Amino acid sequence: MATKVPVTFVPAGVTVWVEAGATVLEAAKAAGILLPAPCGGRGVCGSCGVRVVDGALAAPDDVERRGLERAPEGVRLACRAAVAAPVRVRPVLAHPTQASVSSVCAQDAAGALRAGVDLGTTSVAAVLIDAETGRELARASVPNRQQSVGGDVLTRVSASLAGRGGELRMLAEQSVLDALSATAGVCGIDLTRVVRVVVAGNSAMAGLLVGADVSSLAGHPFTPPFAGGAMVRDSLVVQALAAGAEAVVLPPMAGFVGGDALAGVISAGLVGAARPVLLVDFGTNAEIVLAGGDTLVVASAAAGPAFEGAGISCGGPAIDGAVTSVSIEPDGLVRLEVLGGVAPKWFSGSGLLSALAALRGLGHVSVDGRMRMQGPLESHFSTNDAGVVTISLGGRNGGLTLDQLDVRALQLAKAAVRVGIEAVLAAGGVDPAHLDEVLLAGAFGSALKVGDLVDLGVLPGAVAGVSRSVGNAALDGAAAIALDAELLVLAEQAARGARHVDLATDPAFNARFLDAMGLEPYGF
Repeated sequence: MATKVPVTFVPAGVTVWVEAGATVLEAAKAAGILLPAPCGGRGVCGSCGVRVVDGALAAPDDVERRGLERAPEGVRLACRAAVAAPVRVRPVLAHPTQASVSSVCAQDAAGALRAGVDLGTTSVAAVLIDAETGRELARASVPNRQQSVGGDVLTRVSASLAGRGGELRMLAEQSVLDALSATAGVCGIDLTRVVRVVVAGNSAMAGLLVGADVSSLAGHPFTPPFAGGAMVRDSLVVQALAAGAEAVVLPPMAGFVGGDALAGVISAGLVGAARPVLLVDFGTNAEIVLAGGDTLVVASAAAGPAFEGAGISCGGPAIDGAVTSVSIEPDGLVRLEVLGGVAPKWFSGSGLLSALAALRGLGHVSVDGRMRMQGPLESHFSTNDAGVVTISLGGRNGGLTLDQLDVRALQLAKAAVRVGIEAVLAAGGVDPAHLDEVLLAGAFGSALKVGDLVDLGVLPGAVAGVSRSVGNAALDGAAAIALDAELLVLAEQAARGARHVDLATDPAFNARFLDAMGLEPYGF
């Protein structure tokens, strides 16, 4: 029988006993500590870094040594580092496990409640509404527990096909319940008053939640894992609600264009829109919808987690301590806008784009994404042992940094979104100059400055004056459907009639993607 040894996580103060030879990431899962592993535990992204406080871990293997080439001295990769004896570790980036509350408790009501949930790849948000008056009571968000399995949908689909579907379903259920519980906790509400929940998520998240076979998302032609609204039965979520309560998961529209995009369509009132409107829901899996014709034209773009601050050397979620905007004066003075009025901890997705736009404007980043040391911030640059160029933009002890690999990750994300936008507009026969509106959705999209998106070549220059944020449209749409069941019928009809633009079948995709990497304004 294998010996069990204690692993303690600091500063949480949680100790879990695991078998010797287990990885620190496995210990974290057992302890309920969220250590994101965007690469699925392959030891290549570095996001699960930890430091040993006391005790020791087994010597790193070759995979971990390669993964640590760009890491600071003393850091170990939780997904590879094996426990050999009692040890205490501290995560390098303290990703939150608590809820992020985005509203103050409204006056409670005595009747039944309805809830909407946005099951995102990185975070899960929920909102509670009085079923009789329609008054919103509270909303909150929590991290998606599936981050411990992988940072993007394809990694999680692969894990499901490797036999971890049950685990991923349980993590999805727990994440939805976490979000509902956190939201109810804002007002001290008992979840047994909730009679209806509607969940919106991308195709993979929704499929994993309902336990569907997601193998259709693992290869072309990438068909949805289920059609029509799915009922979640005998789950942790339903068990926590009122007796007889129903939980509905919105159907995907096509491929990786999921129920979250469909909920956004409902929230924005795009079904039957008379004028051309473009909806862009930024996230790990960006979704693009063009309305204004007889049918919706849709596409998805695998942007990866960079837009949400994940997989970045100093990136993190948009909670207190996250840098949301960066401005740099001509004399080199760096100004940071930080959530919560506290010391900066990391860059949120919008902060990363803002920093990149500022550095680009000063000439410290070229059109092709190469970092240049020459300029007003020359003293902020350094080169690490692996030869990677890094710039410090402040924080405690200069701890907020971006490096060349971070810039490349952001370029890949913006290029994916740009190609998706171009493809949808071309398929719909719409010139950007003729768009009535461009709606920017999602937590990341809501915090972005349109000027940054245009300057860096994410959005075409022609839409600068007609672009606006619509907040978490997926969450708002899910809540609207929870309140009005007839909207589910409308949503399902819209999903069945959507025209899907499959970027994977475009023979010119690679050339267009490389062209879209350029960090400069563009037009058609």
